[in-house]
Amino acid sequence: MSSEKQRFTIRASASRLAKGLLAVPQRFNGWFPGKRGPIRIAFDDEHEPKVLTFHPHDPTAKESRIFGLARWFSKRGVQEGDLISITLEDRRRRLYRIALERYVREREEKTARQKLKMAPTDSEATQQLATLSRLTRKRPREVAQEELLRLTQESSREPRPSTSSASAERHEGVPSGIRILLRELFDGKCQLCSFTFEKRDGEPYFEIHHLDPEVGHHPSNLLLLCPNCHAQFEHASVTDFKWARGWLVGVTINGKHLCVQQPLAHAPTARAILALGIFLAATQIGRLVVR
Repeated sequence: MSSEKQRFTIRASASRLAKGLLAVPQRFNGWFPGKRGPIRIAFDDEHEPKVLTFHPHDPTAKESRIFGLARWFSKRGVQEGDLISITLEDRRRRLYRIALERYVREREEKTARQKLKMAPTDSEATQQLATLSRLTRKRPREVAQEELLRLTQESSREPRPSTSSASAERHEGVPSGIRILLRELFDGKCQLCSFTFEKRDGEPYFEIHHLDPEVGHHPSNLLLLCPNCHAQFEHASVTDFKWARGWLVGVTINGKHLCVQQPLAHAPTARAILALGIFLAATQIGRLVVR
């Protein structure tokens, strides 16, 4: 039960779904009218309520019932076992809210993902990652991996945005949402040497490297590096790029072969395979020079 509004949940049963109704447990009878008649129901996150029929408890049915839900059941794809919440919005106006918990959670997750993607700051992105972790009941690192794979599948490798100033043109930095996902996945540690250090604010220091400086912030084009390894990518002789499922997993710097920590390359195949018709041929990536 909610401390702010009176609310309870029930589990959908096959028999009630077939009849297009919800059964109200006896202990909640006091929330509803004592006589048969209309009540107003707002569904999920909708604002305009609809008028449905309420049947109070009687010795025959042994339960109170809300009729007229067949269309909503069908619209939301309600299945046996789904949790449905009923909230008393306004007793005087006989106004209630019926919500499919799964649908509401999916909407909240979608909103959190969008806010994470568009987050203007790292702190906002961190907050949305925590929200997604709570909603999905998964560890932040697991969520970070899933979201990076999602972004990989949903986005394409496009020219990297640039901004102009009075003195020069420079490329835009990596969006906060992607920075925080990478930080969480790698714990802020370099994908080459695992080094990081703690800044004064307690956060790990890292830099993001674009494998192709002209390509945008596609996750497969990014590496989380320490300053030293980042400088090597920019100024040393970098050759022999090795790839797995479109992810960089190895590289040679000044003749020394280095492995790249890349858990995304080993994620379940169904989610990890990229639409790499848009990916530059891996054999040609050796020409990359980071600015």
